[in-house]
Formats: sequence, structure tokens, C-alpha cells
Amino acid sequence: MKIFTGVVILLFFTFHGKAQDIQFLAATKNMVAVGEQFRLVFSLNAKCSNFKAPSMESFAVLMGPSTSQSTSMQFINGQVSQSVSFSYTYILQATTEGKFTFDPAEAVINGKTYKSNAVTIEVVKGNANTQNNQNQNQNQANNNATVSNDDIFVRVNLNKTNVYQGEQIVATISIYTKLNLVGFEDMKFPSFKGFWSDDIENPTQIQLKQEKYNGTIYNVGVLKKTLLTPQHSGDIVIEPYDLTCVVQQRVNRSRQSFFDDFFGNYQNVRKKLTSPQVTVHVKSLPANKPAGFSGAVGNFSLQANLDRNDVKMNEAIAYSIKLSGNGNLKLADLPKIEFPSDFEQYDPKTTNNINASANGTSGSKTINYLLIPRHPGEYKIPSVSFSYFDVTSQTYKSLSTPDFSIHVDKDSGSTSASIVSEFSKEDVKFLGSDIHYIKTNKGELKKKGSYLISEPLFYMGYPLSLGLFLFIIFWRRKQIKRNADIASVKNRKANKVAQKRLQLSNRYLKENKKDEFYEEMTRALWGYLSDKLMIPVSDFSKEKASEELTLKGISPEIITELSSIIDTCEFARYSPVSDNSQMNEVYNNATELIGKLENNLR
Repeated sequence: MKIFTGVVILLFFTFHGKAQDIQFLAATKNMVAVGEQFRLVFSLNAKCSNFKAPSMESFAVLMGPSTSQSTSMQFINGQVSQSVSFSYTYILQATTEGKFTFDPAEAVINGKTYKSNAVTIEVVKGNANTQNNQNQNQNQANNNATVSNDDIFVRVNLNKTNVYQGEQIVATISIYTKLNLVGFEDMKFPSFKGFWSDDIENPTQIQLKQEKYNGTIYNVGVLKKTLLTPQHSGDIVIEPYDLTCVVQQRVNRSRQSFFDDFFGNYQNVRKKLTSPQVTVHVKSLPANKPAGFSGAVGNFSLQANLDRNDVKMNEAIAYSIKLSGNGNLKLADLPKIEFPSDFEQYDPKTTNNINASANGTSGSKTINYLLIPRHPGEYKIPSVSFSYFDVTSQTYKSLSTPDFSIHVDKDSGSTSASIVSEFSKEDVKFLGSDIHYIKTNKGELKKKGSYLISEPLFYMGYPLSLGLFLFIIFWRRKQIKRNADIASVKNRKANKVAQKRLQLSNRYLKENKKDEFYEEMTRALWGYLSDKLMIPVSDFSKEKASEELTLKGISPEIITELSSIIDTCEFARYSPVSDNSQMNEVYNNATELIGKLENNLR
């Protein structure tokens, strides 16, 4: 009893010792249609003594406020924390088109007044009896096992359709739906022929957001976003995007039970979608191109840097040129530099820091040179220029770097400067290939008149060669006989082949490539079982595999685990939701399962 009382007191002071920041939030949809019902929810993390809702005169209040309360406790590192949530929910119906703002609600907590955030909602035009018509059309579509093209479709949206050659475009492939999405199948993305393309968004999990399209509200999700750079002028056509999606629809049946009326019956329907063809009009760049123009389009800056101007001969100098800005930076060529002939130049190091985003390609290109002056004197690194086309002003612009003067002093410790200056690099190379070192060792001397045929080792080579030849023939025949049984070979190599596929699956897991991961994981399991059980792929099935594994004495638990992993892989390949933790779990379970089967199947 004393222990229990102590725990209660400890929890009481722990809960009340941590002051909670008051959070008062309002939330609702950002867009609804006239006649559509929606929720307006106010949430608090503390109990209030007085709640005052904002005015809702522009909407029909169907119900509310309905209140609810939830409490949660957490034990983390020996510390106890508690969170409480109170909510006030209103069911409203939109009656008039327009954009409306709900003012902040007010709540009094411990004598202090708090206000929520304001929320804005847009009401768009809707047909009369929208909900009834939608239900009627949906039921009719279910009976006919078809889906209307107005209920779900895909589009390739471009931020620009009239551009200059080299000007970048953002292509967004989006899906618009009024139905519940279950998954995707058979995606065929456009090849974007005639463009340089960079993927800037390729989500593995589709996030749907409400948007208005042609006066109708849709749930819109981005399937892919790509940055395009046209390679030539003229009209370039972007091929349609094809995919098959699986949607969930309610089904009407002639005979319905009480539970059918209450819960409803649903079925998955496949719908093949094709986006409309899109054409981009690409204009040629103006004809008055400056000398040295390499096709750069955008907005750029050019910088050059020399680490020092006064050096001694044979000391290294660092010289760099940096091109930065926004545009087709990957296709831009940095200018070439003519260094003094008395400077020895090493291979330059190029560093690219380029990022592709919805705002275009941005970043920098840097070339670092390492130079070594071999003779004293006064030298100059000449200025270089870079030209590009500025889309904003629709004119060519040129950038230049400054000249750099370098003073090279004679190295007092060097005595070979006057000799080296008389020869060029070509002379040194020629002399290096013409002069050879003098051989100083005496080497081995052999007695004149001695021949290999007179040595005993010469005669011993005959029986040794014959024995080696017979061994090779025997070993080769054994290998041919062993490899003739193809099924046996596959059985021996089944684990090795499966491990290679698991390694490839692990690489896809680290790269978060969901489709490739589950496809390779399925191949690894099916291929291992087909080879290990010596069942041809044409006759192979999950049921056949279960029968063979049972005959070989594999426990039902392992067979059930195998079936579960295969079902998970097949379902996940067609599901729009991708969970990295699930992929990790599938990989670990599959690796462990193959190890168990390898120990039990001999």
C-alpha cells in the first residue's frame, strides 16, 4: 500500500511538474463544392472553461459542436509524460460560391483567453443535387464495371509551352481522381524525345491534395516531375503517358442483407488511362551569336581566382574559374585558357555542384588548375570570356575574367636553371628515350657446348606430361558427366543464385526503389524454390511448391511464412503506399527463410 501511494504521488508531481504549452488549432478542407458537407474542427491540448466559436453565417450548420476528449501517457527514459486533447467539431454545408475565412475561435483556460488560427475555404460551383447524381452515376458505373473518364484521368502539365532552345521547362505528370485509389499497374512514362531530362521528383508514395480543375474539385497527386531542356528548335511533341490504375467502387446488388446496407459492398476496378499529347513550341536563338557561345541559356556569373602573384620558380600556383547561376548549367562549357609556355600545367580538377529543382538547374562548375613556373620573369594569365543567352532580356550577354600578372623570382638554391632553359620539353623526351643505363652486374655465365637435351630433367618431362594429360582428361569427363544433369546443377547452385538476387534487392532497398526491390525479391524466392525443388518454371506454382516442401519434411510454419512473404511482395508491387520499414522486414524475413530452407533441403 505504501509503494502504491508513493507511485501515485510520483506520477502526480511528474504530470503537474511539466507545464504544457497551450496549442489551439482550427482545421478544415481548403476547397469544397456547393452543397457538399464538410467538418470544421477546433483542437485544444488543455481543458477550457469557456469555448466561443466564430461566425458561420455563410454556411448551413448541420450539427455541432460535438466534443471529444482523449488522453495518452508515455514512459521515456524513466520519465512519464501525459498529453490531453479536446476537440469541438461542426458539420457544415456549403451554400454559396466564394472564398470564406473563419475567424479565430476563443477559449478560456485557467482564466486566460487563447485564440486559434483563422482558416480559409474556397467554395466552387457544383451541380444541383451533386451528391445524389454522383452516387447514381457511381452505382451505374459499378454495374457496368466501367469508370468514367471524368472521374479519373492523367495529365502532363507544363509550366511553359513556348520557349527558346535551351530554356528549361518543368513537366509534371499528375493524376486527377474523384474515386478511392488502390494501386497502379503498367506505368509507361514518356521518353521525352528531343529534350535533355532530369527527374526532380519521383515519389514512391503519392500524396493527394484537393485542387479545382475546370470548375470541379479533384484529389490530385504528382506521379513524376521532370526538368526538360529542348535540344533543337521547332515543335516537339511529348508522347502520352500510359498507366493502369486500380480504384475502389461501391457495388449495387439485387439482394442486399442488413450488413450490405450498413457497410456497403465494394469492388476493385481497373482503368487504363492515357494523357493527352502535349506540344512544345521551341524558338531558335537569335542569329547574332557572340564568338565562343556554347549554347548556355539562363542567368550566369563568372569568377576567376589566383592564390598569389609573387612566387619563386618551381613553386606551385593555384588558379581557378567558377561558373555559377541558373539555367542549362550541365550543358555549358567553361572557356579554355592559354597559359604561358614556361608554366608546367597539371591535369585540371573539375568540381560540379549542380541541383535540379522546379526552379530549374542551379549551382556551379569549378575548374582548378595547378601551375608551376619553371623560369624567372614577368608573366600574365590572359582574360577569358563566357557568353550566354539571357531569356529575361532575350539578348546575349558576355562575362569576362580579369588579367592576372605573376612575378616569378629566381630560386637561389637552383643551379640548373641556365641548363634547363636551353631545352624544350620535346628535347628532354627525345634524350630520355635515347640514353640507357650502363649495366653493372656480371650476370650468369654458361659453359660452352652445354645443351638442354643432355640434362636429366629433359627426359623426366615426358612421363610427367603424360600423367598430367591423363589427369586432365579424367577430371574433364567427370565434370561433363556431373553437369549433364541440369536439374542437379540448378539444385546445387540455387542458394548461390538466390544470394546474388538478394544482394541486388538490398541495393534497391538502400536506394528506396520500391518496384525494383519487390520484383527482385519475388524472383529470388521463386527462382530458389524452382531450382531447389527441381520444378520447371512452366509448371511452378505456390500450391505445387507447398506440396513438394511438405513431402520433403518442411514444417508447416516455414511453408506458411514463405507464402506470407510472397503475398506481401506481390501486393506491395501494386500498392501506391511504400513503407521503407516494411521493405526492411521483408528483406530480413526472406534472407532468414532461405537460410532455413537451405539447412533442411538437401
